[in-house]
Amino acid sequence: MKLVLNTLTNFSVAKHFLTGALMAFLPMAAQATTLTFDQMIGQTSGQSLLGPTAGSSTIYFRDVATENGQTVDARITTTIIGETHFAEQNDPNAENYFGDAGFIPDYNNSFGGPQEDLGFLYYGNGINGEENGLTMTMEFFDGTASLSGSFLETLTLSNLEFAIYDVDGEASQSEYFSVRRDDGLVSYATGTSSQALVATDLSESVRFDGLGTNYSESDATGAAILYYELTDMVEITFGSLQSGGPYQNAVFSAIDGDLSLFANGSFDEPIAVTSVPLPASGLLLLLSIAGCFLPLRKSRALQIAKGFPSVWGIP
Repeated sequence: MKLVLNTLTNFSVAKHFLTGALMAFLPMAAQATTLTFDQMIGQTSGQSLLGPTAGSSTIYFRDVATENGQTVDARITTTIIGETHFAEQNDPNAENYFGDAGFIPDYNNSFGGPQEDLGFLYYGNGINGEENGLTMTMEFFDGTASLSGSFLETLTLSNLEFAIYDVDGEASQSEYFSVRRDDGLVSYATGTSSQALVATDLSESVRFDGLGTNYSESDATGAAILYYELTDMVEITFGSLQSGGPYQNAVFSAIDGDLSLFANGSFDEPIAVTSVPLPASGLLLLLSIAGCFLPLRKSRALQIAKGFPSVWGIP
């Protein structure tokens, strides 16, 4: 749904304020939904040192979560940045070869490591500031009963949290990821280490940069927890910048959908994604139409359980 407010120069600002104006009248959000990625539809077709890889840039999962009695399915698509190789078989004789690039569904380790996570491996190509990576879009659908695997009806999750990990780097390359505020991002938490990911608020997104040092995937130094409210889609852009080393740069990161990888106390307290103040010219208009929005999708303005400000994202 798109709305045109001629008196406002920036509608995203209006959405942020409207959330705050409505929150006093709305109930608290439910307990956070977590995700698992162990039921991919179809078969993997590639191999890597980290596990079997999917040979497609779009993958589908059944039963990634359950919320309010509904089964949640997920579709994940990717868009390539620069000269990145992804979702394809790669030359085993190429430098810095770790196997075929692509998604690694049900990424796991039976020795106390990841379980039912979603990993991915890509190859960047280029040195001296050439940017490589991919944008991943994760959409949620109702997969209850006969809708299982159909991906016909989008489903809004009231309160979602997951971790992104192994975003770090080496001496010759650094890694990062960024997420959009208007997908429903309300807060985030980074590791307790002094070398933890550096978060930068870029107004429409938040970017997390690694400091170019390699860490274990179970080390929260290269990880962040993301908290979303009332979202049916999450977009994440992953990237790397290479300053030296082999021309082909292998990059691996993953999503821990149920926060099972990290020990308690691994992350600092969540930091709220602050709302942008609304210009006075739009205040009265928004208050007057607030009642019209509530029947449509009042869930976009629910206050999250952790008590942080909300961001109302209207698709």
